[in-house]
Amino acid sequence: MATIILAAGSFLGILNGTNMLTSIATDLVTILPEFVAPYLHIIIGVFGVPFDLLLSTDAYYFALLPIIDQVALTFGIPSLSTAYAMIIGNIIGTFVSPLSPALWLALGLAGLEMGKHIRYSFMMMWGLSILLLIIAVLLGVIII
Repeated sequence: MATIILAAGSFLGILNGTNMLTSIATDLVTILPEFVAPYLHIIIGVFGVPFDLLLSTDAYYFALLPIIDQVALTFGIPSLSTAYAMIIGNIIGTFVSPLSPALWLALGLAGLEMGKHIRYSFMMMWGLSILLLIIAVLLGVIII
């Protein structure tokens, strides 16, 4: 775990120190439609649960989050708001992700199968994450 954290810190330090993170965000803003870019953190937050099925947690937090944060910063969205929007979907998605070792252990102890669990729980978990995201926006925790 310590090696992963050190590697992630080095990766983000290199991206930030060489201004590659800013360059990626600038290029992304020029590619995205003008009306989508200011709400990118909300859009990624809504799709956090499906992304958790596709991406590992490390890829989500160490690659996707910094880029979306840089894009949101160009539109005046605070980093904390972007982090909250993206964390809500990813945290809920952990409970249906086949990339989560704790879930495999829990399902194995319960005698259940991963495929059946995903089919049964995916829509409920995704709906819960969207509901929590809406509540966070209404409470002002996430700025649009």
